[in-house]
Amino acid sequence: MIRESHEANETTRPNDFELARLRTALPEYFDKDGDFMLDRLQDALSDADVSMTREGYELKFLGKSYAKYLTSTRTETVMVPDLKHNSEAANAESENLYIVGDNLDALKHLSGSYAGQVNCIYIDPPYNTGSDGFVYVDDFGFTVKDLVGKVGLGEDEAERVMALQGKSSHSAWLTFMYPRLQLAKELLADDGVIFVSIDDNEQANLKALCDEVFGEQNFVATFAWRTDGNLDNQATVKINHEYVHMYAKRASDMIIAGVKDLNLPDESKLFNAEIRNSVVKNGPKNPVSEIVLEPGFPAGFEAGIIPARTDKFPNYDVDLVVEGGKLMNRVVARTGWANGALLRSFIAGEYASVVDSKGQDTTFELTTTGAIDNVKIRRADQQHILTVLMNLGTVETAGNALAEMGCPFPYPKPVPLIKYLVSFAPNDALVLDFFSGSATTAHAVMELNAEDTGTRRYIAVQWPEKVRPGSKAASAGFSTIDQLGRTRIQASAQQVRQQTNAAIDDGFRLFRVERPSARTLDQLQSFDPNEDGVMLAGDFVSKFASSGAPGDQVALSTWLVQDGFGLTPEVSDVELDDYKLQVCEDSGYVIKPGLDSDGVMALVAKLEAGELDLKRLVVFGYSVPFSVMHELKQNLKSLRSGQSVSVIERY
Repeated sequence: MIRESHEANETTRPNDFELARLRTALPEYFDKDGDFMLDRLQDALSDADVSMTREGYELKFLGKSYAKYLTSTRTETVMVPDLKHNSEAANAESENLYIVGDNLDALKHLSGSYAGQVNCIYIDPPYNTGSDGFVYVDDFGFTVKDLVGKVGLGEDEAERVMALQGKSSHSAWLTFMYPRLQLAKELLADDGVIFVSIDDNEQANLKALCDEVFGEQNFVATFAWRTDGNLDNQATVKINHEYVHMYAKRASDMIIAGVKDLNLPDESKLFNAEIRNSVVKNGPKNPVSEIVLEPGFPAGFEAGIIPARTDKFPNYDVDLVVEGGKLMNRVVARTGWANGALLRSFIAGEYASVVDSKGQDTTFELTTTGAIDNVKIRRADQQHILTVLMNLGTVETAGNALAEMGCPFPYPKPVPLIKYLVSFAPNDALVLDFFSGSATTAHAVMELNAEDTGTRRYIAVQWPEKVRPGSKAASAGFSTIDQLGRTRIQASAQQVRQQTNAAIDDGFRLFRVERPSARTLDQLQSFDPNEDGVMLAGDFVSKFASSGAPGDQVALSTWLVQDGFGLTPEVSDVELDDYKLQVCEDSGYVIKPGLDSDGVMALVAKLEAGELDLKRLVVFGYSVPFSVMHELKQNLKSLRSGQSVSVIERY
């Protein structure tokens, strides 16, 4: 667990994260030793006549190599469940998550289970205004010598990187954001999107950074959000907007729900069920050509005669006779055509509706003026999104609403803004906010679910940052921002229930990201299973106990999310003589001390009798004596049932 992560980090290089991506995407270009075969890739690209260039724009900043290194390292923290909170009726079955701790570590934990699962990310990171309190505070834990050896920096550059600690420079901000955005990308589903709020202080740098992380081709839009409702105050240049950069994981796979700008007037044609346009489109790209209208072609009126004509388009060679809402005679029509191919398909299909390139059911009909209209049925999920966001609340209105809840917070984002952005994703989306702050995103998710009976879930992550002494939040009794955010979720859940009476998931499971003490880490590292494992005098499990959670529950939560089961799976206890084995799906977990030979034989008996179906057994190596570990491995190798159960030791 911690020991293995620490040892892996000793040999981590800055490009390991990117190499892991390449191994997943292009395994055929790595040899059996894990080395990348660049020449084979170059041969493949040259065979496909793909041009390669070394020229291009690259974002460079002091600390970038170190930021890449941070992205590549494993977390040396654990996930501590709040058992009391999580057992409460409102939370016990909740699929929502609230994680207290460093979001860099939280994202690394989440990647074990939620990589490729998140449909929508919204974050409101520090703006680095100089007055918002941002300084680079990631725990370096390194000396200049370490950075030279581990990151590959020169000594002078290593000293400059070390000096970023506690700074609020552009480089410090980019070093802070880079690994978090890289890990966020891993969590996004292929059709997912991310929104990042920012102002002028870092928006240009953020855009360049997101271009690098997500790819320029996956940039969707930069929204300008009008932040100030009062424009009467005199100012030479009044800045009354902020930005929201939007990127897709893969723009080609992006799914955006049927969102329309909320400022559209009620009479807008975009609310019409039909889209009606003339087929006439003359120009150099649409030269005049003929299409024959056969008898039976539909008309939008019951009966009448449209005279032959050459003075306006469409031209007709003979009079058009309509009876019973249908053309009765064969007519040659001449014009430049919009949707000409679709019209021909409509006629060839004997006037059954056809589907256009946007997936809209389309028909055609004559009008009383002699025009031919194409009539498209507007899709329910059709979008009309504008990049200027107006009338979606202000920080002032949001602040007043929070104060009324008893959760005063400076400069919160308004719920209507976040609801609008989150509504771009499907109504069963998993939504992540790893700069949760006052928990506006969680509030927005609950309101949306109440409005459209959606089943969205949220993951909120917040560092336990102290509130400012003397602030309204401090006066209201809050000591940390996460405490305020969790209180706000509970208050807004009650508000949503009272206002809508909707049945929504209004609870959340609570976890804390914690780092074991240096003493614990030293003890874990000094343990030798080949020597100490025979006697095993110490209890290593209890060393992870925290916040009312026993050590085995901390280890189990940490491993479950690492192993792909998430933070809300069902876990059962299986009796093995006097030992309780914890089981989740096809995995068993031996964490507590106490497993002996009788327990091993009981496990074997259950497996061979078909009472237990396991594919793997994960063992906390510190808890099992060497002799029992040996017996366990030998017995699971030779099950009479023919089952294959792998034993995974973790330290």
